[in-house]
Amino acid sequence: MFTKLKHHNTAVFTAILIGLTALLSGCEARLDLTKVEASKKDPVTRSDNFQAAARSPKAIIIVGNRGVILRSADNGTSWQRQQLPGSSPVSRPTLVDADICPDNHFVVLDTERRLWISDASGTNWSSKPIPTKEEVLDLTCDPAGHLWVVGSFTLILESRDGGDSWTDKSIAEDAMFSRVQFTDRDHGIITGEFGSVYRTSDGGNSWQAGNAIPHEFYPMASYFKNIDEGWVGGLQGIIFHTSDAGRTWQRQKTGIVAPLYTIFAAENGTYAIGEQGTMLRLTGNDWQPVSAQAGFGYLRAALPLAGKKLLIAGGGGLIRTLDPQKLH
Repeated sequence: MFTKLKHHNTAVFTAILIGLTALLSGCEARLDLTKVEASKKDPVTRSDNFQAAARSPKAIIIVGNRGVILRSADNGTSWQRQQLPGSSPVSRPTLVDADICPDNHFVVLDTERRLWISDASGTNWSSKPIPTKEEVLDLTCDPAGHLWVVGSFTLILESRDGGDSWTDKSIAEDAMFSRVQFTDRDHGIITGEFGSVYRTSDGGNSWQAGNAIPHEFYPMASYFKNIDEGWVGGLQGIIFHTSDAGRTWQRQKTGIVAPLYTIFAAENGTYAIGEQGTMLRLTGNDWQPVSAQAGFGYLRAALPLAGKKLLIAGGGGLIRTLDPQKLH
């Protein structure tokens, strides 16, 4: 009796299994890959991590990891994707900074100690090596058209011929220089580890140490409105301000603890952006959080756009065009 019941149950189970298989086979829809293929043509992917932006009269570029350069010729309305060469996606250069020179050609810095150059269209790129073993962190093209690169071990390099040759003006101290900026042809500021501040008043021919930022602060962001007034920002949402060419520094209230990576000025105000989608706007002597519609990713690249708009970009392929009047 037990054996017959066992055989009967097995037969029923087999019949049910065959029926389900036939049912599923009849209901199965074709796998639609059109959306997958279309996504491959998108100029931006979720794996993009943007680091810097620059603008010429003809184009805007945003640069990031894996050699990605996004280019817009319509004020950020649409983007075209380029990727600098490499033997594989992982070997493509990580682009960490971008700037525009007075003659409107683009310059981009990568972590492999190379300078990438394009004309104002931002379409064709060539590279030149930067002769250093130090880590390179920041790049600027000054009002005279000279290139400056700063980095580890107080690295300061200058090129007056578009990157063909370089002059080493390093301080030779064990500290990271993280930001370099020129406010005019003569005056420049470098900020870095241990609150280091170095200034030039002769176009970079010589650099002198200024008063250090308090508490050995590490500036990850800096912006100087002119040679006298500027801001530096960094870890834990801290921002210091000077109005006397760095002789004294005052900490300004931000109300946040997220790291800040970029401080920039636009026609309608001064802003700071950073980790966790953080965006701040300077109001009086304090910084007020505003919504960047960025979620929790980091923000690092920023530019003022025509029409009083703001462009911000960062991790996870995030790009936003913002209207400052609608920020709250």
